[in-house]
Amino acid sequence: MRKKILSNILALSLLSSLSFAATLDIDQAKTKWTAYKTSEKVAVSGTFNDIKYKFGKKQNSIAEILEGATATINPLSVNLNDEVKNTNVRESFFAKFAKSDMIKVTFRNVIEGKDQGSILASVNMNGKTVKVPMQYSIKDGVLEAKGILDILEFGAKEAFKSLATTCHDLHSGLTWSQVEISFSAPVK
Repeated sequence: MRKKILSNILALSLLSSLSFAATLDIDQAKTKWTAYKTSEKVAVSGTFNDIKYKFGKKQNSIAEILEGATATINPLSVNLNDEVKNTNVRESFFAKFAKSDMIKVTFRNVIEGKDQGSILASVNMNGKTVKVPMQYSIKDGVLEAKGILDILEFGAKEAFKSLATTCHDLHSGLTWSQVEISFSAPVK
């Protein structure tokens, strides 16, 4: 009898701890990027209007949700909340890629700590795949992961040069090739 009561208590404890495991509100997932211009490294942020997310089938933890998660992004749906900037980036950069495929991001090697963790994002753009380490933190009920990629690693030298030329005066002659990428979603 004592054994049965103890095993029931243990089972209830286990079930209740699982019910408090953090998961993500994947319907509220967002992707953002920040590029830089001028010698003062002024930030220019944007997103894409056409992003399709797929998350892990298991929903028991943040690591399970993010491991193998993908984002498929239409680069021509770039959105900087400014039509001139949208046109410049779309026509002088993404339209100049040798491969005009979708951008695909896959999360791997997710490590989940207490309110922080790491992700290895495999980013495929312009026919090249680059691994981008990302760190995430959970603050105020939101998970935010950030990493830095370099556009030139994607064989996009000509596209980058085209954008830098188009925006030369607007960027005071300096367009940075590093871009911060971020993914966020509310924790529930």
